[in-house]
Amino acid sequence: MTELISLTRHAFLVDHLDTIPAIRQVLDVSFPTASKQIDQMIAALEIEETPLELVRGGRPAKRYRYRADRFHGLALYLERTYLQYRIHDVGGHLIATDRLNFDSSDHGSVLSDHGSVLSKTLTTLLDDHPSIQTLAIGVAGAVDTTGTILFAPDYPTLDGRPLQKELTERFERPVIVENDMNAAVRAQASDNETTVYMYLGTNGPGAGLAVSGRVVRGAHHFAGEISFIPFDDKRNVGQVLATTAPHSDDWYEALCRIILSFSVTLNPDVILFTESDVSDDGLARLTERCAKRFPLDKLPQLRKGDWETDYLDGLMQLSIQSFIEQIPLGGLAR
Repeated sequence: MTELISLTRHAFLVDHLDTIPAIRQVLDVSFPTASKQIDQMIAALEIEETPLELVRGGRPAKRYRYRADRFHGLALYLERTYLQYRIHDVGGHLIATDRLNFDSSDHGSVLSDHGSVLSKTLTTLLDDHPSIQTLAIGVAGAVDTTGTILFAPDYPTLDGRPLQKELTERFERPVIVENDMNAAVRAQASDNETTVYMYLGTNGPGAGLAVSGRVVRGAHHFAGEISFIPFDDKRNVGQVLATTAPHSDDWYEALCRIILSFSVTLNPDVILFTESDVSDDGLARLTERCAKRFPLDKLPQLRKGDWETDYLDGLMQLSIQSFIEQIPLGGLAR
């Protein structure tokens, strides 16, 4: 796989360019070189010429279309008692989606067999959909840039494992393993904003951080592990949120301290909460409470996000990026 192939795919799939003059400018190559690259990708059945179209002056312009429907990816995330997946083409169009609940009679203890559940599910999906080229897997735990799970106490069979390396070798396809909130914030990140995405969830609170569109991981890949923020002399906010009723005074105070911690460090443009965690009224109460201790005009905007959709969208972006950068011309032979 050459850099020129990767750049050409990016021009089609991300920049949505469709003519040789436009593509050659992105590639920064001569017209003959760009034309040769297009011819090679046509021969590899990655792109095709579309019907001629008259442009200014009456001269027909050759336009091309990426054959995204030929190449699929898998976005899948794992929770304690279920997994959700989306099969998509490399243009981002949905092929299939489903949620699978774990059956203890088939897989043993839910709390100790996530590795087996994941492996069996991937085997089935890849057998049924051999056109899948790349996989993006989301997990609720700290993950480094190699896809090794550094901290996932609720997933003992995954904790500490180089999961990305293991799955790549087993299934002979590029695999990306990512933290759940890093994937979700990726879907909402903007090049000119700082964004925080929070989820209280079933595994304790977590957050994804993005600055100027880039995910922030921290020196030890532990950025966003907000449950460790102190609440008082004996408890952190994760313990408070786990032991107090939603919408109680301590519950709001714990969230307020998280918001204020981000406000005085990253000072983000927006903090997103999931719809299931905080209502519009709850966001208003949090804003009012935080404004008593921090300038209102400097507080981030508090908004709601669709966590499940954003999570899968972020994973899908990673899967498509992996295809663009790693899959050989013409795709993996199956």
